[in-house]
Amino acid sequence: MTETDTGNVIVGLSSLVDEKLVEMTTEGTEMRTMKYDSIDNTKLFDYPYSLSTNINGDIVVVDDYTKTVVVVDQGGHKKATYDAKNENLTKPFHPRFIATDKLGQIFISDYENSVVHLLDKDGVFLEFLISDKNGCSEPFGLSIDSLVRGQQQEFPHNHKVIIYMYIYVQRALEFKVQSKTVDIHADFT
Repeated sequence: MTETDTGNVIVGLSSLVDEKLVEMTTEGTEMRTMKYDSIDNTKLFDYPYSLSTNINGDIVVVDDYTKTVVVVDQGGHKKATYDAKNENLTKPFHPRFIATDKLGQIFISDYENSVVHLLDKDGVFLEFLISDKNGCSEPFGLSIDSLVRGQQQEFPHNHKVIIYMYIYVQRALEFKVQSKTVDIHADFT
């Protein structure tokens, strides 16, 4: 589930027979449904697992079935699909959660490869922002703070929250990463 800039909510729904995105008001009134591409009528995704909206109005969706990230524009047209096939990964790409920042960049936690992929607002790969070299291990959750600096949090299965700070240098597209690890132990019984 994600919120649009107009305050509506977009929810990814999946069942054995139907997969779609539904945009609705906070009162629950359905505004639109996205299942097929608005131009060529092809299926947009098979299993919308995680989603986020971007500054340009695009909806970014992790398709858990195809292990891809799909970028859908405001009109319901598939703008891009990212499958990480050209990124020389050691294991198959396994996107879990995504987030976008104030600059429109797309962050993807890749559980199997222990990296965070960074894409531009159009879904084009820029770099691996965080990896096991920075202490990232099996990233599961992901969030970005509301400031442009994009504080990022990883929620691995090892009960640790790692907070990363990155600094964006606009002209050089250079990122500097600093991290802080916080142990979290919760009794869920």
